[in-house]
Amino acid sequence: MPTADKKRILIADTKLLNLATLIGTLKDSYHVITAKDGAEIFKRLKKTGVDMILLDTKFPDLDGFEICRRLKADPGTAAIPVIFITAQNSVSDEEQGFNVGAADYIAKPYNAPIVLARIKTQLRLSNAVAELKRLNQLALDANPNTGLPGNTSIINALQDAVNNADEVCVIYADLDNFKTYNDTYGFANGDNVIIFTANVIRTALQVAACGDAFLGHIGGDDYVIIVPTAKCHAVTSEIISRINTGILEFYNPEDSERGYVISTNRNGEKSQIPLISLSMGGVDLAQRKLTTAFEVIDICTEMKKAAKKEAGSNILICNRQPTSELLLN
Repeated sequence: MPTADKKRILIADTKLLNLATLIGTLKDSYHVITAKDGAEIFKRLKKTGVDMILLDTKFPDLDGFEICRRLKADPGTAAIPVIFITAQNSVSDEEQGFNVGAADYIAKPYNAPIVLARIKTQLRLSNAVAELKRLNQLALDANPNTGLPGNTSIINALQDAVNNADEVCVIYADLDNFKTYNDTYGFANGDNVIIFTANVIRTALQVAACGDAFLGHIGGDDYVIIVPTAKCHAVTSEIISRINTGILEFYNPEDSERGYVISTNRNGEKSQIPLISLSMGGVDLAQRKLTTAFEVIDICTEMKKAAKKEAGSNILICNRQPTSELLLN
């Protein structure tokens, strides 16, 4: 297994023989980091992240139980599972270890298969807890209408895309003439249009074989899509085609046939408002290098505003040069 793919385990022990034994047991399956005292433990953790800590109870500068207590009190390290490794295997020592937040307790001398099994179990538990927290956060953040990730998740996904220099296009999609539709057909029907739009985007992503791309719902009739650059044209073309065809089902036959709604303003003046369409503005991160999620949002917002100036559903993408734009009708 490549080193980059291995879980990182920090072993903290004062005795070289113990360190050598554990390194020999773990080196084929894990990336091993070592520390000889409390100060070095915290120094290592500041420089690099780890997935687990194997911790002795006795150090020249700090008690192992106190080290564990400090780790669990720090939000940056609290989630790292700690397994105590010690020759002091009395019931009271084990109890103290669990009381300060340890995940397990391994007694010396080591039994290699037992050590590997316990480490594997605790890493699985840690991953499961992290996934549950992630899913819980998504549920709390999800838009109640569509169930899609909300604003916090959107910001995080954008920042991850920027940080990882992903070759993706970020698309900001917004329905046109939606207010008139709500005023004419009512909010319940308007909610159905919002759900329909979300489903159209989901389907387009699946048709283009990128169903794992990110789709978020800002609120109202606004959506954010993060799609591989190579699939952007296919996805947005599919979205536009499905919106233009499917939206007719949400109008009565008369409005659908003539292609507009007759709207009356506060002064009693009538006007013809086109049927709902979808404007999308975006930025290609494979070409335009940005550093923050908010830069991405600003550019997408400007592109979407420009797209709205064109009639019907369309998309406007910002490439590397600010004057280089792609318009898709």
